[in-house]
Amino acid sequence: RGSARKAGSRNGGTKNRSMSITTIEWTKRPGTIGETWNPTTGCNKVDRGCKNCYAEIMHRRLQAMGQAKYARDFLKGAVYHEDTLEIPLRWTKPRTVFVNSMSDLFHEDIPFKFIMAVFDVMEKTPQHTYLILTKRPDRALMFWQIMEEIWFGKWKRPANVWMGTSVNNQLSAERRISKLFKIK
Repeated sequence: RGSARKAGSRNGGTKNRSMSITTIEWTKRPGTIGETWNPTTGCNKVDRGCKNCYAEIMHRRLQAMGQAKYARDFLKGAVYHEDTLEIPLRWTKPRTVFVNSMSDLFHEDIPFKFIMAVFDVMEKTPQHTYLILTKRPDRALMFWQIMEEIWFGKWKRPANVWMGTSVNNQLSAERRISKLFKIK
């Protein structure tokens, strides 16, 4: 497992620019532009469903192309990129945004403080709809419980944030989906 670290200019940071307009099917909604936003990159395999990981393959391609944000090997864990946080604040037209198509926002290497910063951006941009998929709903639920405690039970998921989990069999569906139902 990799250690949590912030990516900066000396260790694979990115320029402040939009990630990419995307053709990912679930970002296609009337009146919005489909977009990806990757405030984190990298991951680790959590189960058999990770065997043919799209993000791992794409990460290697971007790494081979010399993209600084992807310089660190994908399977060395997740890295967060503070310099990407402001990107959605500059989008004026409504977007349907796949958050972290190249990682998992709730990866153990990503500090809750950074996850909170991501949610702060999403809350400040209600014109966009954010789609978050995680294979770590236990950690997502833990984040929610901590935030509810800090905010004295008043912490709520922003209405423009849709949470989901990827599953690869009935057992993973039962374990993961039940955790997401607890996130209010």
